[in-house]
This record gives sequence, C-alpha cells and structure tokens, in this order.
Amino acid sequence: MRSNGRALPAEPGEAPAATVTQLRADGGTGRPQAPPRAPRRVDRVLRRVPPQGRLPLLTYVVCQLILLFWWAAFYPGLMNADSINFVLHVTTGPWINNASVLYDALIGLSLHTTGDLSLLSLAQCVAMAAALGYAVYAFRLIGVPGRWTAIASVVVVALPAQGSFITFLWKDVPFSICAFLVVPTLAHLFSLRGLPEWPRGRRVNRLLAALFLELLGVCLFRQDGMVITVITAVIMVILIAGLRKKLAAIGAATVLITLVLDLAVFPAVGIVHPSSSLLFGPSDADIAVVYHDSPASFSKADLALMKRIVPLREWRYGGADCYSANQTTFLHGFDAHSSRHAIQLFRLWLQLVKRVPQDIISARLCRGALAWVIQPNSQGRTFDYDSFTPANLWGWANVPAVKYNPYRADFATRPLTHLGNDAAQWLRDATEVPQLDWLLWRGSTWTWFGYIAIGLFALRRRDKMMLALAAILAGQQFMVLADNPVQLFRYMMTPLLIGPLLIPLLCARNRRPPDLAAVPGQVAGAGCGSVPAMRAAPADGTAPGSEPAQGSESVPAMRTAPGEPVHSTSNASAGSGSAGNASAGSASAGHGSAGHGSAAPSGDEPVAP
Repeated sequence: MRSNGRALPAEPGEAPAATVTQLRADGGTGRPQAPPRAPRRVDRVLRRVPPQGRLPLLTYVVCQLILLFWWAAFYPGLMNADSINFVLHVTTGPWINNASVLYDALIGLSLHTTGDLSLLSLAQCVAMAAALGYAVYAFRLIGVPGRWTAIASVVVVALPAQGSFITFLWKDVPFSICAFLVVPTLAHLFSLRGLPEWPRGRRVNRLLAALFLELLGVCLFRQDGMVITVITAVIMVILIAGLRKKLAAIGAATVLITLVLDLAVFPAVGIVHPSSSLLFGPSDADIAVVYHDSPASFSKADLALMKRIVPLREWRYGGADCYSANQTTFLHGFDAHSSRHAIQLFRLWLQLVKRVPQDIISARLCRGALAWVIQPNSQGRTFDYDSFTPANLWGWANVPAVKYNPYRADFATRPLTHLGNDAAQWLRDATEVPQLDWLLWRGSTWTWFGYIAIGLFALRRRDKMMLALAAILAGQQFMVLADNPVQLFRYMMTPLLIGPLLIPLLCARNRRPPDLAAVPGQVAGAGCGSVPAMRAAPADGTAPGSEPAQGSESVPAMRTAPGEPVHSTSNASAGSGSAGNASAGSASAGHGSAGHGSAAPSGDEPVAP
C-alpha cells in the first residue's frame, strides 16, 4: 500500500523505515505488514469477465470438468446398435435417412477429421456445459437466484443418467441439447420486455434467430422433431404477445425446411428413404395389442392379411407387451413382409380405430406411459443401455460391413482411465435400482415437476407469458404420448436435463425485475422472494450521482414493508453520508444500492452492463 507522504531515505546499513500505513497497532507497538500478494492468474482472468458473466462462466467450467470425467471414463463414447448404424451410413453405405442425416454427417466429420468418434462426443460435452452456463445467465435475468441455478446445473451433469448420456453417440444427444436451449432462450427473451426495442429491437431479433436454429435442430436431429416443433410453436404463439407473427413464421420455416430436405434434397444426393416400418411400426404394434386383447374384433379377411406377415401366434406374442412396439416389429421377417403390405395394414388399423377406439387408445396410452406415468409397474420400467459394448456388438460383429470396417476399433469403449471407468460404471449401477427409477431415469417425473415450478412462477408474477417456458416440455410429452415405440429413457431426456433447473424458479422474486440495462444501480436479489432495490432520482431533480446544490440536506432512507422496494430519497454529496442515509458514494447495507448509479456486484447476481 502507498502512504500519502514519502518515507525518509534510510541511513546506510539500517533497515528501511516502515511507513505509517505499513504498520499495524499491536499492543502499542508497530509491526510491518506483509507485502500484498500478486494477483493470481485466475483472479486476473475473472477481472476481465463482466460481473454478470462470472457465475455462468464458473458454472460452465465446473460442468465441463464433470463431463470430461464421464467422457474419459467411456472414451470415445457410449453406444448401442444405432451408433454402429450411423457409422455404416457414412463409411460402407448405404446412407439411409432412418435416424438423422445431420448427425450422420457429424459422425462422418469426426471420423474423417480425427480418425475416431471422440471429437463428436467431446463436442457434445462442450455444448452441454455451455448450455448450462447460459441457463444460469438467462434465468438470472428474470429474477431467479443464480446460485441455485448453478447448483442445479452441477447436479444435472453429476447424475449418471444425464452425465453419461451426453457422451453417448446418439442423435438424441444434440436433439436434447437443442430442446434444452429453447427454455433459457425464452427466459432471456422475456427479460427484454418493457424496453423500447421490444418487440423489434436488435437483441430481440438475435434471440429469435437463436430460437429458430434451436427448433431447426430439434427437427433435424430426430424424426419426430417436426411434431414437437409444431406443438411448441403453437403454445408460444398463444402465450407470447407481440411476437406471434414472428414465432409462427419460425415454426413454419423450420418444418418447411425439414420437409424440403427429407423429400427433395436428401434423395437427390443419394440418401435412401427409410423402411415403411419406421412410419407404420406403431400402428402395426397397435394391431398386435388389439389382437392379443380382443381377437374377436378381426374379420376373416383381416386375419388372412395378418397371416401374410407372420403367423397369428406371433401377432399374439407381439401384442402381449403393450409397453413396447419392438416386441412386434422385431419379429423374424416382420419388417420385410410388413413393408410390402404397409398400406393394407394401415387401412386395417384405421378400421380398428372405428370398431374398437378404446383398445387403440389404450394401446397408445400404454406405450406412451414414459411421457406421463411417474411410477409404472415392473413391465413398464424405464430402460437404459449398458455401460460397455458387448463382444457380439448387439449381433453386428460378424456382419462384413462391420467386421472389416476401417473404424472397427471405435465400436467399443476404450476408457482413458480404468479407475474412472470403474467409478462411472459403479455410479450407473448404483442408480439403476427400481425404487429410484421414477426420480433418476423417468422423464415424466421431471416434466410434471417442471410444469408445477413454471406454473407457480407465472402465478406469483401474474404473468401468463412465463408459461411458455414449458412449451418444449409439452411438445415432447405430447409427441411421446401419441407415438412412442418403447420405454427408453432417452426419448424423454429433455425434461431430465431442464427439469432440475426449473426448481429454482420457486426461489425467484415475486416481481419481474426491471431490465438491467435500463435501470442504473439495479441488483438482483440474492434470496427467495426478495425484491430488487431501486435507486430513485434525488428530490431536487438532479441526476443520480451528480453533485447536489449547495446547502441541500440529507434525508434518511425510508424502509418500507418487507418484500417492497427501497427508494433512496437522499441528496447526499458524493462520497459522504451519515449512517442511515443513502449516500451517493456508498451502498446501504442489505439493499444493494450503490453510488453514482452503479451497482456493487453481489457475487452471483447480475449488475448493469
């Protein structure tokens, strides 16, 4: 530290005299203070980050480190038979549009760039960590305490179901990340209301462009993404006033682009259309369930058609499990034979809808239990995948295209750390107990939790627009409810990722905070139910932070009822003020107001940029 004066030169051979400010009283004797430490590198980096970005950055770093643990433990990534299929599409061919052409392209890019699949799985980890950091930033803009969102983000990636999922080589991973980002993007968008630029300003348009890309990703990374996008867009159009035309255009554009790619562009470049079983598989499974439960509902002509596919006893076997369409569509020869009679089978399904609608609806609700049932019976339990690759590669090991594939070594987990792999497998095994299935692996649970949190948040704010935060949850829930093949946890992964981050909405302020850029001195409250303190203009009409007129008196700050804003009415001169007065140069303890129209950072709360 420097003193106001200069120290006298030291005599030769004597120790330099300490200045007054370098001495500390200790029983009447002075003792030199230790010289100040040089700022650490981390501190220097953080000083370059705006205060409102520090907690999101810290969240990203912590989440990234945890995801790197999962990535190293299951390097180059967890996989299943679908993952092998993706590699075959872009190596030996044929390239079939039965999953996601965009994800196939990312698989090919990773293979041809680095020679393995680790680049893609690492990119998924980076994207998810960044999405969680952005969620902390965006939720704080609408009054959600940043620390609680940050804690929820860390918990999400630490849980085996979500953390290990991000390393999977599935199209569902980027799909879920895109769907996840819709929620914080909407929260960020809502924070701009009340500004002059709403709803046509540059920041609004940038966020709408981001929303368009996220919904386009939802469409391109999963076959049922178009339906999810349509449902999501309809809900947003209903609830978000001022942007209805733009949101409708975004929804229509994403669906139109997807249809043009699927029907025109992909076939033109040699990408093959998928088998009809992908489209008609659920309706074929409905027929099997109805035949198992009500065989009298079928005519002789219906039974004759069914015999052309597989024997009737196999139809009955396939319909014994209403929770899974795979028990029917995976029957030996079913795919090939049903594809040749796809139209006739669909007409039979339509006739059954007229004859026994209750049986068809029952079959759909049973298979869609993943979307709405929190605690199903043992037959309807959530399924996941193993933490290792079996030696037979799920039956693909002896297929020539796999056996002699140049990337055959990537069809197995090669952990970078065996200790980490053992720990990761133990964590996954420990969380797969049936009693915890509803909480740790069931997306429907977190869908309902999300609805409750968003509903209470909107009710406390008296702001129905906030209900649009649940749009993507509703879109995925209704889609899975209507058309779901099997009880796989990944089909409802988006609620498992975003649901825990919605719980901190219950700790948000009761009132919508003013926009941070519009209100000087704004600091978000740190605790549940707190309301921001706002700095009022001085009584003499001078601007906040300016010198008051000579002779003006200081008026003590008035404390209002708990939960109400505190307005400063002082005209105190800058840099001075008595206790209890709102000084222009010092902050009132506990109220977050700061002098000269600036806000003192509170660690995890936003300040004016």
